[in-house]
Amino acid sequence: MNYGQFCCYGNHVSSLTKQEIKNPLSVLEAIYKKRGLKSFKENLWHFFQSIYNDQQWRKAGAANFNRIYIDLIRLIDALWLIKTYQPELCVALHTPHLSIKTSGGLMNNFNTMLNCRQSIHKVPAKNNVKSFYKSRSLSFIKYNIQGYLQLALNASYMSGNKFTYFTLPEYNVVDDFLKLECLIEHGSSIYINHSNQKSRHCKAIKFATNTDHTTTLSKESIANPAAYIRGLYFYDLRFERVYESVKILEKSFYDKNFWVKADNPGNILFFTECLKQLIDCIWLLTRKDEIETAAKKRALSNGKKRRIVTLNKQELNHPFLAISNFFEHKKMHEWKKQVDEWTAICLSSTKTIKAKNKMETSENLKHLLKFIEASHLLTC
Repeated sequence: MNYGQFCCYGNHVSSLTKQEIKNPLSVLEAIYKKRGLKSFKENLWHFFQSIYNDQQWRKAGAANFNRIYIDLIRLIDALWLIKTYQPELCVALHTPHLSIKTSGGLMNNFNTMLNCRQSIHKVPAKNNVKSFYKSRSLSFIKYNIQGYLQLALNASYMSGNKFTYFTLPEYNVVDDFLKLECLIEHGSSIYINHSNQKSRHCKAIKFATNTDHTTTLSKESIANPAAYIRGLYFYDLRFERVYESVKILEKSFYDKNFWVKADNPGNILFFTECLKQLIDCIWLLTRKDEIETAAKKRALSNGKKRRIVTLNKQELNHPFLAISNFFEHKKMHEWKKQVDEWTAICLSSTKTIKAKNKMETSENLKHLLKFIEASHLLTC
């Protein structure tokens, strides 16, 4: 199979199931029944404010911003499908604020916001869904929003020079949010006027989230996943701290007040994204039969073995067993869905894992830790 087609920077959907790709109007229905046009736009600008206010997330809760982010990504994917396969549904709307050209930079962002709002009655312009996607690639739009979410939730690796992100030309924050507001209006219009419309067959099914394929890797990483894993452990995951990080994640599942005492929920987003990248890479190596080959060739030093906490003696001598058990326990896409569910619970101040599910959660986390340790032994 040509795995390069699943490059995370490709122009394709990344957040929808098979059923949703077949019927993107159902995604609009789910979003607008939950939020409504007015509240969705208010949520969007609340998200915008949180980027510039380090503690804004505490007022509404980190999980609230994560849900806004998820709905935005799903809306972007659904409207892209509609624009691509049912363009006749995308009727132009009058959206004056999008007619103003902007340039990057922190002060320009604020000045643009003021000018756009003041000039709204002076510069009428027609804009449609197509113009939103024409301005940049689908993946670029989504990665920008992901970056804004981590900024809003105070990811500590960003906090030292947080505002320097906004001086880069690719981070034109106000322009991005104005265009997202317009897209929300378009989505609402299509939902109201075409909710009973039948969807057409499309070729995007292979990108569904409930099928096994990579979702977080670039073409370069897909071509050489083992090298990417080594870089991941060297720069981001810090193997000696992974066990502690997973245990902190587990603790948050049962403590509604976790974020009252803790800070930087953006770190959880970064950590779980790294876990999904690791799952993608190891799955890819198993598909190419490279991980089993590495297991046969690699001699493990006693120093490496002493750093292992969860693998039993048999798994320590044959780490591929832990990886094989991991993917037998759940399919690859199910593990990534599980990580997303854990992220949502971790960030929430109202949801916890129920007592009846505690044993199952503990077992899943044990599989995950074994998988992490085995992947480190075999690739680093």
